[in-house]
Amino acid sequence: MKNKFILLFFALYWFICLNVSGANESPTEMRFDSLRTKAQEFINTSDEIYYLDSMLQLAQTKDSVYWECLAMSFMARNYYNRMIPDSLMYWAEKVDDLALKHKHYKIFFDTFSLVCLWELYDKNYDSALDKTNNLYLMAKDLNDANGMIASYETIGLIYMETFRYVEAIKSYKEGLELQRQQENPRYGYQFQFMSYIIESYLKLRDYKSAKETLAEAYKLVEQCEKQEKYFPVDRCLWLLSCYNIEMYVAQQLPKKAEAYIIEAEKYSGVDDFYVFCYYNIVSASYYQLLGNYTHALEKVDLVLSQTGDDYLPALKMKAELLLKAGKEQESAQLYHKSVNLIDSTYNESLSKQINQLRTIHEVDKLELRNKQVELETGRYKLTITLILSGVLVLALVVVGIHYFRIKSIKNLLEKSEKELKKDKEQLLLSEKELSIAKEKAEASNHFKDAFLANLSHEIRTPLNSIIGFSSLLSNMGQESEAKEYVSIIKHNSDLLLKLVNDAVSVTLLQTGQIDFVEETVEATSLCRLLVHDYAQRAKANVKVKAELPQKALFLKSDAARIKQILENLLSNAVKFTDEGHITLSLELSEAGDAVHFIVTDTGCGIPESMQDRIFDSFQKQDSFVQGMGLGLTVCKEIAQYLNGSIRLDTEYKNGTKMIFTHPIK
Repeated sequence: MKNKFILLFFALYWFICLNVSGANESPTEMRFDSLRTKAQEFINTSDEIYYLDSMLQLAQTKDSVYWECLAMSFMARNYYNRMIPDSLMYWAEKVDDLALKHKHYKIFFDTFSLVCLWELYDKNYDSALDKTNNLYLMAKDLNDANGMIASYETIGLIYMETFRYVEAIKSYKEGLELQRQQENPRYGYQFQFMSYIIESYLKLRDYKSAKETLAEAYKLVEQCEKQEKYFPVDRCLWLLSCYNIEMYVAQQLPKKAEAYIIEAEKYSGVDDFYVFCYYNIVSASYYQLLGNYTHALEKVDLVLSQTGDDYLPALKMKAELLLKAGKEQESAQLYHKSVNLIDSTYNESLSKQINQLRTIHEVDKLELRNKQVELETGRYKLTITLILSGVLVLALVVVGIHYFRIKSIKNLLEKSEKELKKDKEQLLLSEKELSIAKEKAEASNHFKDAFLANLSHEIRTPLNSIIGFSSLLSNMGQESEAKEYVSIIKHNSDLLLKLVNDAVSVTLLQTGQIDFVEETVEATSLCRLLVHDYAQRAKANVKVKAELPQKALFLKSDAARIKQILENLLSNAVKFTDEGHITLSLELSEAGDAVHFIVTDTGCGIPESMQDRIFDSFQKQDSFVQGMGLGLTVCKEIAQYLNGSIRLDTEYKNGTKMIFTHPIK
């Protein structure tokens, strides 16, 4: 629900903001503007369609292709906002045919980006990314900046929806920079990109970068207030205040958050549904921090009264507030409802991913059958060639009776025999190549079957835990019991997310579909943050510590992938260590051309019988411990992509010691 609000708002708000009529218009253009203004009064309703249809008929009467395209584009936007995909696709195709033909590229890209956004909202991430990439390539070929900017925006939203916030920020920054380079830059669009960037930084808990971007956004709003007549200043300042509230509440700084609570209240009368919901949610979190649960619940109820009970962020917050207010029974009921919502959303997404994997499996089988058909066709052609050759030889023999001696005929037959032998050898070679291809395909099919079987089994276990403990929550009576059960639900949810991430990662890595983004990575800070995070996850008798150099250590690499390797190693250490310590250390190689990330624990260690196979797929040290045995496989694949390596130190006997080596460029 929240994601739909975001997509709906920006598709609606910026479409209006970026299409303001100019001065010195003709009577016909004034009529067009009048119809458009009237349509905007009834935006997202069936009445809007009436005025847009009138605009379309007027455009056709006046033979104005531009206004005809614009009217159809507004039609598509109306059906997008009203969640009617069939009508959206119909009008988008109309715009596609007409706008491209007459080179109204801006209208085309604005409209088609709605199609990409709908695929994103419908959780068809692969289709959304594919369509958006095609849109970007088309815009690049046409050297159309508006199309490339729209593509950067949609790609960023796809990354945000799939929790790839680092990649999202990169895409938004590229779009923002391209917008700034335009002759007539659209400041509203720049603010939109900055909003995305701020939200992504907040998700990453990178408050320093979020604060810097917020400062830029405030300066931009001040500039827009002076230069753009229709720029929604109050709405933007309201949104920025909400970002500040969220940031300072997350850092547990109530005094600073309070200042922006007061600031935000100045703009609370602005008619904007998305910011209204966001404002009340962050306000509720502020009052929760103060321990004022009554006021916090009032804010959450305001949101639920407008969104309904399927708005998950508000639902989860209300359940948490009720629990802290001592209303365990009501809290348990809401937790149960929110878990069911998460379940339904997750199962839908997972089903689509599994179907995609099955599709890949069927494509592989089809490719094998095509190879077999090609070989059979080759055999047929060879047979025909041999027959024709035989006929030719026979004709030559008949003719040769009159012109050549027996010896000449014999030599010709010997030559034909050599050619036949050569063809036979070639046929045997082709059969051998087919056999090898078949074996590879069967091995690939075996891997995919094993993957799907393990995925289905391992996902069922944490899901059963979530459902079981949710049922217990509804009948509990003690606060201590609630905390324990909620902790179990959180643990299993985190485990489920890790299982899916590992599964998807190993599939993308082995099919060569994963993207690697090279950037400057500060390894020391990254390690320090990870140690802080996993110190909270370790058992009570286990100390998680870091042994890091005093100076910063910079690498040219993909920060997200390095983090993924270290999280897998630390997660394994936490899982198998019941007492003692876990250490993450950084060491330079003797030659100074590489850095060693070392994770050491005092856990149960890895048996010698398994040490040679721990990086293979589906290898588990303990069958009773949750997991698919893909974590170390993912680590090995990523390390190779980064031109590094990962190994187990077999000489270390006090637990487990894993060494990930990364080159220094």
